[in-house]
Amino acid sequence: MKNLLSIVTALLVASSLYAQSVDWQKLEKISADHILLEDKKPTEALLLGTFHFNYPGLDGHKTADADKMDILSPQKQKELEELLAVLKRFNPTKIYVESLNQSYHDSLYNAYLKGDFTLKRNEIYQVAYRLAKDLGHKKVYAVDAESLNSDFGNKLSKEEQNTFKDKIFGDNNTLVNKELSDYWGSKYSELYKASDVWEKDMTLLEIFLGMSSPEYLRRAHGHYLTQGFNTHNTLGPDGLAMWWYSRNLRIYNNILKTQPTSDDRILVLFGNGHMSILNECFKASPQFKVVSLESLVKESI
Repeated sequence: MKNLLSIVTALLVASSLYAQSVDWQKLEKISADHILLEDKKPTEALLLGTFHFNYPGLDGHKTADADKMDILSPQKQKELEELLAVLKRFNPTKIYVESLNQSYHDSLYNAYLKGDFTLKRNEIYQVAYRLAKDLGHKKVYAVDAESLNSDFGNKLSKEEQNTFKDKIFGDNNTLVNKELSDYWGSKYSELYKASDVWEKDMTLLEIFLGMSSPEYLRRAHGHYLTQGFNTHNTLGPDGLAMWWYSRNLRIYNNILKTQPTSDDRILVLFGNGHMSILNECFKASPQFKVVSLESLVKESI
């Protein structure tokens, strides 16, 4: 027992000799932002991930007809006004939307301002157009992008496109574990179907808050990294980089092309699947300060 006590005492003494004190205030002084943001105020950015109000059926997950909500119903229009009221607290100076066609939206938005266009179900119309008009904006910015994968594919014949698609996204023979890939695919399908059901009992503001939560965004992005990603060769990561990462980085670059200033407050309205990558871009760049929808809601509490 004496020997054991001696050993424990010796270990404690030895560990104390190597214990290091940390000057936390000194560490704060070497924060990157002390230098990067010393002379320049960042542009505030609100990233608003959305579902597609008109359910075009272009995404992998298709919402069942019974679970679709009618954004034009009196109840949903009332909830939409509540959402817009929250967004007005941010008071954006520029609004960016998920579209490739700037001239189309220039023409249609001007028609809307003149009372010559009745808003349809699309979230660009219902959220971006309405908010932009209320705030006196002259335009909305179409900043969607094609991917590097599309650039290559568009140069190929139809047969070559199909072959290229099979190769770049991997077939069953390239997957390390098809059973595991299928498992995660089915679990994510289960999650999306459950979300459709849950959202039927939620207000629009509650839905947008749920979609913007860090946990939801993190796990939603995980779908791209589990189903069809893990390949024996590099087709899985290359396909994702050329398709999804490429498109979102180009979207971010398109926003930068509009040259937002420190005095701007920008709102980015895109499908929620884009938000994990876009959030990382905006949070990493010292040019921007990301503002959360949750913080705007809590301002009124």
